[in-house]
Amino acid sequence: MAPTNDFNEKMTEVNSPKPQGAKKLSFASVLRIRNFVFLSLSGAVSQLGDRFTHMLLITLIESYRPRSSFAYSQASITFTLPNLLLAPFVGVLVDRWEKKGIMIKAHYLQAFILFFTPFLIYLTKSFLPVFFVLFLFFGIDLFNNTAKPSLIPVVVAKRKLLLANSLDTTFTRMATVFGMVIGGFLIKWAGWRLGFFINALTHFTAGSLILGMKLPPIPSASAPIKRPLKEELLFGFREFLVKIRELLLYLFKEKIVLFVISSIFLLAAIASFSYAVLIFLIQQILRLGTSGVGIFAGILAVGMITGSFLLSLIKPEINKKLLILYSLIPFSFLFLIGSFLIKIWFMVLVGIVAGILFSIITICQNTILHEEVPEYIRGRIFATKEFLNNLGFILTVFPIGLLADLTSCKAMLFLSGLSILFISILGIIYLRRWKS
Repeated sequence: MAPTNDFNEKMTEVNSPKPQGAKKLSFASVLRIRNFVFLSLSGAVSQLGDRFTHMLLITLIESYRPRSSFAYSQASITFTLPNLLLAPFVGVLVDRWEKKGIMIKAHYLQAFILFFTPFLIYLTKSFLPVFFVLFLFFGIDLFNNTAKPSLIPVVVAKRKLLLANSLDTTFTRMATVFGMVIGGFLIKWAGWRLGFFINALTHFTAGSLILGMKLPPIPSASAPIKRPLKEELLFGFREFLVKIRELLLYLFKEKIVLFVISSIFLLAAIASFSYAVLIFLIQQILRLGTSGVGIFAGILAVGMITGSFLLSLIKPEINKKLLILYSLIPFSFLFLIGSFLIKIWFMVLVGIVAGILFSIITICQNTILHEEVPEYIRGRIFATKEFLNNLGFILTVFPIGLLADLTSCKAMLFLSGLSILFISILGIIYLRRWKS
């Protein structure tokens, strides 16, 4: 297979200095790269399908286990546990295999799984097998999510990477919002059975778009000699354990990083509370259904975009640690007030404010890690950050959902609000004493 023009352009730009008077980079120059367009569109359609899958899961919970917050906690296993179990191995496998082939096969396999899920429900007369099927679905999704970013530097020249990543992120965010908002209405209109077939079509389309990429084969001389697969997987697992160990040792030495990791766990707990309790309130208590959850997700996304914009107006010298803690306090008041005021207009306010705060906190967390963590360990910190985020979510979502069923959603809102307020105030006092 002959190398494509955009691949030749990439190799020329990588191996040659930028000429004087070179054309200014623009989004249009990136969009002219055929391989990038197909890759990014595939990712956007895949993200659209993933949001549909979450909407289908929420719809099935309402049918399978109505009036139960704990059912949402149990369902969260389908998309959190695969991350925890496969995190040490996915990167190793993706590096061994041909990435374009991984994405095509993964998307087609996801489409196959989704297409036959309604028939599985009909044959078993139960929704229970769906959760095992979706566990497999999200496990396969990890390979897509790992292979895709690894392909971007292959198809885009180094000097265009920032623009390419910006465009790709924009497409992904648009697909996320569209998938959550439209997905809720689509499933309400079409029903969950037809929803599975539509969802299967999105992943089939995503895999077919990857077929449009024309990548030259990688010369065997440029590829390192591979060890046996079993040995490679064991090595990957040991490397992962080493990263965790080094992170823990580093946390005991650097209080700033310990603070950020602690805030990641706290934010994961807030996210798990939102999944187990707030979705239940919107979908079943307020009787807005899955379409209402989709609208809430869209409002949350608008809030996150607003938070990113507002943070860009703040001076970079601001104390980001205190900003994180002060941003947690409004969360506590939203939950405390929400325990007495479960109204639609208040949930809209919660979505906007929570999105703004969530965006500010996550950006501050990443910035502190960029500023404070030395380069030699920075990669390991970020490699384990997502693992810790999923671990924090799954460790908190079960007790929160169970307690909400044993007591009430109002009681959990009040208790969670008090807990966040108490932790935030303690953190502020500690930081001020530490600074002095």
